[in-house]
Amino acid sequence: MLLLFIFQLFFDFVMTAAIATSGDNRVEQVHLSLSGNMNEMIVTWLTQSPLPNVTPFVSYGLSADNLKWTSKATTTKWADEGEKSVHRYTHRATMKNMSPGQRYYYSVGSSQAKSNIFWFTQPDPSQPLRMAIFGDLSLNKGFSIDPLINATHSGDLDIIIHIGDLAYDLQDDNGNVGDDYMNAIEPMAAYIPYMVFPGNHEVSHNFNHMVNRFTMPKNGVYDNNLFWSLDFGMIHFVSLNTEYYAEGMSKETKAQYEWFVDDLKENKAKWLIVLLHRPLYCSTKSAKGCHDPQDIITREGNADFPGLEQVFIDNKVDVVFYGHKHTYERMWPMKHGIPIKSEDSSYIKNPEAPVYILTGAAGCHSHSGPDDSIAQPFSIARLGNYGYTKFHLHNSTHISTHFIDTSDNIGKPLDRFYIEKQ
Repeated sequence: MLLLFIFQLFFDFVMTAAIATSGDNRVEQVHLSLSGNMNEMIVTWLTQSPLPNVTPFVSYGLSADNLKWTSKATTTKWADEGEKSVHRYTHRATMKNMSPGQRYYYSVGSSQAKSNIFWFTQPDPSQPLRMAIFGDLSLNKGFSIDPLINATHSGDLDIIIHIGDLAYDLQDDNGNVGDDYMNAIEPMAAYIPYMVFPGNHEVSHNFNHMVNRFTMPKNGVYDNNLFWSLDFGMIHFVSLNTEYYAEGMSKETKAQYEWFVDDLKENKAKWLIVLLHRPLYCSTKSAKGCHDPQDIITREGNADFPGLEQVFIDNKVDVVFYGHKHTYERMWPMKHGIPIKSEDSSYIKNPEAPVYILTGAAGCHSHSGPDDSIAQPFSIARLGNYGYTKFHLHNSTHISTHFIDTSDNIGKPLDRFYIEKQ
């Protein structure tokens, strides 16, 4: 009997090892996002293998030892465009009936494997908002990753918005680069919402990784994470996919434009912030600055591609953030190429047109600085540091931004800027 018992233990051990090596159902790449409903929080994660006859879920509650609520997840099987055509499995669940300002604890997975217990504080739109905004962040020279993680866990940030160009590139090495990047940002993205939309490095195979790795608010047109809007208290955020312009996708551009115009008709928020990937204005090595065909068509439009700048002006957009150029630059309020200057460039009252901020310096291999560009008449500040922009909604009359250095003087705030609007 003893020999039989030992044999059974050995058999169970071998079978367990075989199952572990035949499929990888470990929970990876946990990240939060907003749905647009401030009483919800979406959690998305990934497994490398399917979960046959198993239902993935999130369990959550008010303490780490009492995760009393459960929400089932949906699963998307999708193929990477690499030569190995690797299949991955993205799981998405929505935690509902959340109370703003309340801390929640949660764990995701299935009966086969569970994640660690994470926590988040449900955003409270009645309170001031502190947000990191940046583009162009990779693991190679990704100097902003650790400072963003530290800012998240010290309670300095409520939301992160990554405005395109993630990982460089999510699809590389059969998607392994994307896996590595998503695991690297989990220590921040599992604790505060990590909002995204595509840049030029996410275009591959019809935005395959952007569509399948993330869960953004539904736009009612394509519902594919490529453009979205949401209200956060006094602010209305709109993200737009400028790659539709750069890739010559006229049909999609027009659909997005019509959605954008209709979205703004419904907007009643005090502040209006637009998020892009490609710049409308910036300083470059060219004497004309950002004046490539892709810049002009996005800004001014033509018969097939409706331009965006006039819509920004007509609807009194306050700030437009974008990346793509791997540096930081803040500009005066701009109206059709003309800067609207005032007495104090760091404190602008009741601007007549949008302020434009280029914040593509979070960390990639081809960083640039002021010496790499010719300052334009509309330029206020240009910085050569790695870092991200911190946006602060103070109240109904004041917002501010400043640049957080993440390389030379980690955490040092630079280029403080305020808008006052009565």
